[in-house]
Amino acid sequence: MSCEAIHAAMAGFEACEPTLDGARIATHCLYPSFESVHVYVVKDGDAFIVHDGKGAYHAAWAHGRDERAIAKALGSEAAHYHLVVEKNRLELRNVAAGWLRPAILAVANASASAANFVMARAAFAADDDLVAKIGAILSRKISPSRIAKDYIIRGSSGGDRHFDYAVRGHDGYDLLVNGITSHHASYAAKYVAFSDVETDVSNKIAVRDAPLKTDVESLMLKVATIVPLTALAGSKVRAYAEV
Repeated sequence: MSCEAIHAAMAGFEACEPTLDGARIATHCLYPSFESVHVYVVKDGDAFIVHDGKGAYHAAWAHGRDERAIAKALGSEAAHYHLVVEKNRLELRNVAAGWLRPAILAVANASASAANFVMARAAFAADDDLVAKIGAILSRKISPSRIAKDYIIRGSSGGDRHFDYAVRGHDGYDLLVNGITSHHASYAAKYVAFSDVETDVSNKIAVRDAPLKTDVESLMLKVATIVPLTALAGSKVRAYAEV
């Protein structure tokens, strides 16, 4: 296979554009929005400063809006890649010309990792909030003695499958409930859990409190019944309240 097409497709990552923040290079690293991480190179005497132009900070703020989490992520990634944080900017200083390539890669990786860490943290916080809301609704409709939180059941594959809640009916804990968001860390594991338990789809409830991405919704509908949080009390939960 000829590499010409590949080189043509990758040419954009080799471009260098002068800006007020320094020479800007697009990298292969990605922020949570799947936008490329841009790294900036500034001449500093006989050496260079390589920085991310506050890219990680802005990306993390757009997805997480948590100053403490952002500062922690920037500091952690800076330490890991031997960078410094200067006014919310990840920097590598005193870089010799022969080390520019690894310096650019280090800053790009650190910037992407910091932003993705903050987004994942925000997603887990949203999951925890959703799970708490589900629990409150279930407890208003059903006796708490019949509700199991963090329920584990052996799946058809032989692995343990985790559910946010299970409700006991006539045949044991047979109503399985998971909170679902569109973040991959949320729906991926819960899709596996639902798909590995052989029970009727109507007894597997995926609760959402915001619209899901189209592909996530299509995936979840194959293995569970999707119920908006506002409709949970009137879903099959109502039948279990009468057991």
